[in-house]
Amino acid sequence: MAVGGKRQRAQQQTDVAAAKKKSKKQTQQQNADEKAIDKELKKVNDMLQKEETSQKQTWQIGKRLKKLMETYPTMATQKTIDAFFLWGTALARLASLNEDPTLAEAAADKFEEMSALSEGDDSAMGPVGYSLWASSLMIIATETRQKEVLDQALTKFQQAVEVDGGTTFETNFQFAKALKDGGDLVKFLQTGGDENEAAAIEEDGENSSFMDYYKRALALCVKLEHIYKEESAKASAERDASNADASDADDKEDGASDSDSERNYDEDDEDDDKVLLEDYAEVKLLEAILHGAIENETRTSASFDTTLALFEKALELSPGSPDALMELANYVSKKYLEHRSTLQGVEWPKVFADIEAQYKSVLADAGFDMAECHEICVRKDTKQQEEPEEEEIDERVPHLLNSLGKALASFAVGKQQQEQVASKNGKEKKKKQPAGVRSSHFTHAVEVLRSAHHFHDKLGCYPLAWLYAYPGIEDEENCRTWLETAESYGVLDDELQVADFKTMHDKEWFQRFLTPVEEIGEDEMEGEASGEEAEDQDDDESADE
Repeated sequence: MAVGGKRQRAQQQTDVAAAKKKSKKQTQQQNADEKAIDKELKKVNDMLQKEETSQKQTWQIGKRLKKLMETYPTMATQKTIDAFFLWGTALARLASLNEDPTLAEAAADKFEEMSALSEGDDSAMGPVGYSLWASSLMIIATETRQKEVLDQALTKFQQAVEVDGGTTFETNFQFAKALKDGGDLVKFLQTGGDENEAAAIEEDGENSSFMDYYKRALALCVKLEHIYKEESAKASAERDASNADASDADDKEDGASDSDSERNYDEDDEDDDKVLLEDYAEVKLLEAILHGAIENETRTSASFDTTLALFEKALELSPGSPDALMELANYVSKKYLEHRSTLQGVEWPKVFADIEAQYKSVLADAGFDMAECHEICVRKDTKQQEEPEEEEIDERVPHLLNSLGKALASFAVGKQQQEQVASKNGKEKKKKQPAGVRSSHFTHAVEVLRSAHHFHDKLGCYPLAWLYAYPGIEDEENCRTWLETAESYGVLDDELQVADFKTMHDKEWFQRFLTPVEEIGEDEMEGEASGEEAEDQDDDESADE
């Protein structure tokens, strides 16, 4: 019995030792796995820290994370959540860059899986996760034109704001812009979209009108202004305190250590979160755009003056901002064409002259002289000299010229309409007066738009076609030329509005632009095939002879 007991105890000790050894090996393996997982997640995160991630890199990130989860199927839930977050981030960023709904849907799926794994834990998703998820859903909503998806996106933006503390500038600004875009989408659905979707919107009590979205966005602009002023006051107080300690900082400058460098690096990161004057300017621009959209329903000169003042404030805060200037020109042009008869007391020539003066200043800063527009057209029309070697042009120039040209074209046709009403002459008679058609305003607009097209193939051509088709101008040859030019560069896919060419609807050549691309393709292919067969047959007969 004693011998048996010893053997039993020895076996037990052996088993315990083996178990400890096995446990130690398992622990070592787990530690090794965790290190490998952390290392791979860090590599992917480093890839995402770059300013831009290419499509190839995004697919590589997806493959790496998929392989990681397949290799370590039992890795900690938090690590899996991190992997889905990185994967969703890569897809969402690329989707936003390319406005790609397929990528956006894939990104939304990753965030959905991440949310399910974390059981809806807001801290796991964070404001960045919710914002990216929301941005992806916005792309899907815009593509599919579904209000339900739009409202899901806005809910995610709202969650991003709440998780971020409610008073963070960036998340509130993203939410405000999303509400504006949402209002644009709902307006389209209500006025020109699917009838069933429009009916569903009318039945929806909350956010039933696009105006509701615009007003919510405007309310956020007020909140953002308050946040900016608070942050500015805080920053001013910090600067005062910093200036008071400036002499002490100078004394310590020579003894700066690595830790000082690290601290300065952290401070640079903190600077990214500070609200700058440029950020406030963007809020004012958004406020101006929203005010203009709401004002369109009231059509009062007082509202016009308020909106104009908001645009001017945005430009005052960010002088020479191309975005603000182009939005201002677009707003004024639309108001002039559609509501000038109801806007009494507005000095339209002065308004357009002021806008053009600002464009000239911005273009001059970009290295372009407006006088060159005329020279470009002279060279093209007379063909008396070769085009000079083009210097590298600032990428803003063609877009600014295109925007200014559209504004000048609006003023030219609007002014001509006023002259037609004043003269009380018939439309047909007016069409026979080319001198009236080729007014200085008209010629100037054409030269600016042609210059925009000169520098950028896709710009200038569509507004030129619109201008030549405008009632009272109706230059069929030039309209057709520029419309076909726009088509050849793929502009019509996004730009074509049949209502812009009412005067050309009865022209046989214009009907081609109203025919679905698929039908044209089939007919042309059949015709080409028949022609090729006939040519082959003729060649065979010639060979036989």
